[in-house]
Amino acid sequence: MGEDLTDKKRAALNRLKTVRGHLDGIIRMVESDAYCVDVMKQISAVQSSLERANRVMLHNHLETCFSAAVIDGRGQAAIEELIDAVKFTPALTGPQAQLTGAAVGEAADDGEPATAGSRG
Repeated sequence: MGEDLTDKKRAALNRLKTVRGHLDGIIRMVESDAYCVDVMKQISAVQSSLERANRVMLHNHLETCFSAAVIDGRGQAAIEELIDAVKFTPALTGPQAQLTGAAVGEAADDGEPATAGSRG
């Protein structure tokens, strides 16, 4: 498993695994009756990480499946599928959507791949 993953899918997978650990930490915070605002901040951090993972997956989809569908003459169906997938995702379609650079796991200016803590 994972040998055929693109770099972007691998980056999304790593981010999701990090989120899983972060969620476990938040659960422990709630179980130990942590201060609500502290829990809320951690939940927001997880939401941001999930949004970044979603942007990476979108970018990967556009580079692979979507472009293949267009080349194969299935462009309209691919467009409709994509619109349906992103229409309820403001992080992908809203006014502040970031679909390039570190937001999608591309290399930073220093040539290093964007990390889970990178801001796009």
